[in-house]
Amino acid sequence: MQNIHKVVKVINNQVIIDLPPDFADSEVEVLLTPMTDKVALTQELEKEIDIGLNSTVSPRSHSEVFNHLREKYALC
Repeated sequence: MQNIHKVVKVINNQVIIDLPPDFADSEVEVLLTPMTDKVALTQELEKEIDIGLNSTVSPRSHSEVFNHLREKYALC
């Protein structure tokens, strides 16, 4: 079994997928996932990374941070 993952453009409400010459299967299952969701998620992740990279270092120690999380979320 051969799996192919491709990002393709939608043109005139159609998707054309070129298969490799050695593709032997006569039927396939097609799943369509809009790229806009992935783009938005990627942009949100990049924004969060930038915030983290540009933030100041917390004066609290690791144990203080974990103790705070334990109290806040009742972690045992």
